[in-house]
Amino acid sequence: MIGRSKKLRSVASHKRVVLINSYRMKEAQRLIQSQLYPAQHLWGLWNLSDNWRASVTDICLNHVGEKHRLLRLIIGQVERLVGDPIQAAWALTGVNSGSLVYAANPKTGTLIGLLKRLRLVRIPYVVLVHSYPISRWAKWCLEPADAVLVFSDRIKQLMELDGVPPTTITVAGWGPDLSWTQYDVGLAEVQADFIAAGKTNRDYKSLRKLAGSGQLDGYILDGDVAAAFRQGELTESAGRPSYPEVMALMAKSQVVIIPLLDPSMLSGLTEFSDALALGRPVVMTRNDWMPLDIETLGIGVWLDSHDPVSVHAAVKKAAAIPQEQVLEVARWFNMQTFSKTLEKVLDEVWTRTRSENHNSENQNA
Repeated sequence: MIGRSKKLRSVASHKRVVLINSYRMKEAQRLIQSQLYPAQHLWGLWNLSDNWRASVTDICLNHVGEKHRLLRLIIGQVERLVGDPIQAAWALTGVNSGSLVYAANPKTGTLIGLLKRLRLVRIPYVVLVHSYPISRWAKWCLEPADAVLVFSDRIKQLMELDGVPPTTITVAGWGPDLSWTQYDVGLAEVQADFIAAGKTNRDYKSLRKLAGSGQLDGYILDGDVAAAFRQGELTESAGRPSYPEVMALMAKSQVVIIPLLDPSMLSGLTEFSDALALGRPVVMTRNDWMPLDIETLGIGVWLDSHDPVSVHAAVKKAAAIPQEQVLEVARWFNMQTFSKTLEKVLDEVWTRTRSENHNSENQNA
């Protein structure tokens, strides 16, 4: 576990895991420690038991080129080929040598998978796959992973049909960290019909039209501008609110709406998790990647069209869902249960790979 300093000083005999991802994990750790972020943004590591020592870093390829357009284009090409070589080098050398590598997405860990494929390293390697299918190259570099975690049964089925051994795949639902104090808002007074807080892969055209015409009141937090609509009147504020400020707005909103521009991509899981923790029903574009069926569970409404009439009807229908009905799902679909599944997978991989490496060394002796 990395949530407490005493666990960062774990003895060498403890099992060790290194997390690599597409953004700065050490910064996420600092924000979580300051109660400014929920712990799901460390992808299960925060809640690991004392048996594990975990490492994260701020050194990543995306951070190197985030302020330079040409460099970002070059980095994009590098990522498609080998993922993040900076994080791979950090994970495989120095104090991290001998650790289990846990990639929070397949792209970041491409080089590690490639090195395992070429038998240049024997590092234990676990990957979290968000959506499927992936490119042939990505699949080729994913196949050497010792275990694969996926968000849903649908992804597992597609991977099995594609030849990935079922024994290596584990379904793990990624939900909110219920211990985060910012989720503890109780029964907040509702002041808006909706909030749309996501930035990536969103289609807010109809939502802006409905809010601008006075049919819905709410908040659209898109990029660096926060828009508040009240009876058709728009108020814009420069800059995105902090995570706790977004949660305060979400707690005051009747419905969380996640209209996806491209439903073939998994997007909106963070916003969905926040909505669960606050007991807010969800309106979301129907897609194959979400780990839960929001209509079957009675916690939301699927959008099959983004036209204004459909969006308005979905928001009004979802608004009738009781807060407690949503919170009940959060009690079993959360980061605590995800972490238990993750730790079980890490334990199995650690034990199996160390045994295999020991047997191989004995044979070569």
